[in-house]
Amino acid sequence: MTIEKRVFLGVGHGGLDPGAVANGFKEKDVNLPIALVCQSELARHGVLTKISRSVDEYESPDDRIRECNEYAPDIAVDIHNNTGGGDGAEAYYSRFGGTGKVLAENILDEIQKIGQNSRGAKTKVNAQGADAYAFIRNTAAPAVIVECAFLDNKTDVQIVDTAAEREAMGIAIAKGMLRTLGIAYKEDAPAVKQPGTMYRVQVFAGSKRGAEEVLAKAKAAGFHDAFIKKG
Repeated sequence: MTIEKRVFLGVGHGGLDPGAVANGFKEKDVNLPIALVCQSELARHGVLTKISRSVDEYESPDDRIRECNEYAPDIAVDIHNNTGGGDGAEAYYSRFGGTGKVLAENILDEIQKIGQNSRGAKTKVNAQGADAYAFIRNTAAPAVIVECAFLDNKTDVQIVDTAAEREAMGIAIAKGMLRTLGIAYKEDAPAVKQPGTMYRVQVFAGSKRGAEEVLAKAKAAGFHDAFIKKG
């Protein structure tokens, strides 16, 4: 009997909370498409996945942690992007190490394969010696916070500044999670859709970024041959 794996994906910020804001980007808007693609890839491999949000809405960190614990996943990942003038991706795991450390290292290894620098897998403790981040400290499952890029670094932000790059980042995170779960990654399968159905996203002047967001969501939903029709 095969036991299905379960994962929880947290999507940082949302709604009235934009998260980091720099170079014309809001962190909440970068986190979401990355997480949606990650969810799609995990589902494609038969992994049961709960995502904290699939639209632009606010959910408190405590609510995210509660949802995660109620779902009782095998592993959990909270997806974010950074500011502070640094460069590269980093992943935080519990000071107790274990599966969380393996998960953080696997995710960063896959992110490096798409051309992003790694600042390393890290722990961070508070003044009491406990894990500093609530998502790591209060989540029952092995949990990791991944920071994909620094939005205030004009070079580093280029790894997530287009829909295609966010898709690649989401796939990389999914690959790291799958490796941790002991599931071999399968190359892209044909999209499952109704016969004769095609997604077209018409681009009008000044709407390129919005079109790219819609395209990313279509691909995350399984329409991998979706494209932008320029006209």
